[in-house]
Amino acid sequence: MTVAAQPRVRSPRTDKLRIALVGPARYPVREPYAGGLEAFCHTLVAALRDLGHDVDFYAAEGSDGNVKDFELPGVDWGAHADEATDTTYPEGGREREDAAFVELRRLLVARGYDVVHNNSLNPLIFPSAASPERLPMLTTLHTPLVDDIQTAISQAGLRAGRFAAVSRTTARDWRLPSEPVIIPNGVNVNLWRPGPGGDAAVWFGRLVPEKGAHLAIDACRKAGLPLVLAGRNGDHHYFRDEIEPRLGDGVEWVGELPHAELRGLVANCVVAIASPRWEEPFGLVAFEAMACGTPVAAFRRGGMGEFLRDAPACLAPADDVNALADAITRARGLDREVVRRWVVDKHSLSQTAKRYTDVYRQVAAFGKVGK
Repeated sequence: MTVAAQPRVRSPRTDKLRIALVGPARYPVREPYAGGLEAFCHTLVAALRDLGHDVDFYAAEGSDGNVKDFELPGVDWGAHADEATDTTYPEGGREREDAAFVELRRLLVARGYDVVHNNSLNPLIFPSAASPERLPMLTTLHTPLVDDIQTAISQAGLRAGRFAAVSRTTARDWRLPSEPVIIPNGVNVNLWRPGPGGDAAVWFGRLVPEKGAHLAIDACRKAGLPLVLAGRNGDHHYFRDEIEPRLGDGVEWVGELPHAELRGLVANCVVAIASPRWEEPFGLVAFEAMACGTPVAAFRRGGMGEFLRDAPACLAPADDVNALADAITRARGLDREVVRRWVVDKHSLSQTAKRYTDVYRQVAAFGKVGK
């Protein structure tokens, strides 16, 4: 994994930025995406490159469009795949990831980027005894507070850099050395295209406890609608205990689909359901569905509730299956053209990329002053 950290000469001031975008380390960032964070990073890299920026993407081995001379190790459960979750590690896995981030940080310092955009979930991307140098870094907070990352931020103070958060809900959860900017995630509305709808509801995303797919199944049955589940089994215990027993009788799990096929499925469903059981930081799936014109019925929770409260969507109190069933019924009556137009106007990927570019310039300018 060790590579030569050859310094790069900074180019004269132009509109083009040299950006290092650091993604999550657990799964390869490629289609079909392991989750919303992977989708965000991959699509943002493409959008930034479309704007003319020079973007080096650092991500897990096997990712698409990433820097190949340094790849993060990922998580390999080997013969213990039935124990895999999205939050734990096999023996030695965390140690390998930590060592990789120490090396990555030194590499980022040596390569002299205008800005480093950190989207990882590892605390060693921040200044520490192992790598105390400053970086012109912007960190986007995609999750509720993570203890070891919060500790690293608190210890680094202002040396941790600038922060963005995908929602005010997420920002409030963290203790930060400076005020974060709120930049909601964006949807590539040129890929998530409108469709005619259909007769079934759809739930798509990671099948893990905090996403609450089992509650969506229960609500759909109460609403009298067939349901298609699409997504990766991210927690084998949860799937065995809560999802598998509910399959059949109008409920089908189609697994993890290629992204083009997933978009077609969503566009041909009458309603999309989002049923988070945690304070969902953003909830990208709801906005992707709406870009297809597919109305959303969701729990009013976290960042999803924050952004959808004024949207053409139908919300229900958190964890209330009966209320979610009623929201599903009401959502079927929403105008699909109005639903899509709201996302195009307020949450397109191009808007998100331009907002990030503005913040990158601030971080880059501050970094040059501090040198």
